[in-house]
Amino acid sequence: MKSKSIIALLICSAALYGCKFIKADIFSGSTLVWESGANNFFNQEPPTTLDGAEEIIVKGELPEDQVVKLKSLPWHSVTVRETVKDGDSAKFLGTFRYDGYALADILSSVKIDKKSKEDFYPPVDLYIEVKNAKGESAVFSWGELFYSSDVYNIIIAKAATRVIPGKTGEKWNLPGRMKIVAGGDMFAERNISDPVEIVIRSLEGKFVVNRDPEKFYSSELLILKGDSVLTVLKSLPDELPLISRKTIYYGHGMGYKGPRVFTGANIDGVLSTLYPSDKTSLRTGLVCIEAVDGYRASFSLSELINRIDGMEPLLMYGMGGEKGRESFSLYASQDMFADRSVKGLSKITLY
Repeated sequence: MKSKSIIALLICSAALYGCKFIKADIFSGSTLVWESGANNFFNQEPPTTLDGAEEIIVKGELPEDQVVKLKSLPWHSVTVRETVKDGDSAKFLGTFRYDGYALADILSSVKIDKKSKEDFYPPVDLYIEVKNAKGESAVFSWGELFYSSDVYNIIIAKAATRVIPGKTGEKWNLPGRMKIVAGGDMFAERNISDPVEIVIRSLEGKFVVNRDPEKFYSSELLILKGDSVLTVLKSLPDELPLISRKTIYYGHGMGYKGPRVFTGANIDGVLSTLYPSDKTSLRTGLVCIEAVDGYRASFSLSELINRIDGMEPLLMYGMGGEKGRESFSLYASQDMFADRSVKGLSKITLY
């Protein structure tokens, strides 16, 4: 009876104050502590609070700067096997459950004023830089935050809990400060500490928008680093295996497009041999995927060549059956929406 009374009280309180979420273990279970041997491996010690700012300023392509109070937002949990690059090897930092504020929630209510809105309205070409007081920054595409199948996988962590190995009992060193945690990254180079500022930008370039080109495909695909052409593809490299992925295709604007099968090569198989994968590049690298009609989408370099979930976009050639897929096209495997699956692909550029 006591537990039912508590539930009733919480429900009444939620109705009274109109809250959108309730930070209570009775609903989330995220901070319950279980004894060793329990089925839940992620909650075997109390979480440790990480010190840091209580607000973050959002700048860039907005009508005006906006301050977001972090305490007003719900928490989300991300579990990671945190590893960073160490020369040609890797340094393991530990396995953790991080709890904190999703970047998607922080930016959900921010009003965007895109520089390119007059000729290219969709937000697929937006990206953000997250900065800290030390001058470090990490780059994320808008699609990682709002088109992904897991929009709550990138957070500002406010608490950390070690995932302790059952046999060794090893306890990894906990961070002391709030930090960015990118749950989908293989190497945690974008996990910078003490973020205080987010800058929203859109891709810049000599884009020519022609919504009805006479030929909606390119016979070759240019891969560039800045203004330098690294290679020109006439077809997919023979040494790369072809992968088929089944999906329910769904666009943010047009909705349901039906079941589809896309076949191509993982894009990291092409780009990882051409683009740098050092710590700085994985943290700040930005890639523009561009079509012959001027449509373009931003991708962070990390979401293309530094993924841990095996859901790299597919680079496709000669899919046929649909205008824009006669030659090169892209299927954004990791996205909920089809909007970054670019047809009529002509250029890939690392900024």
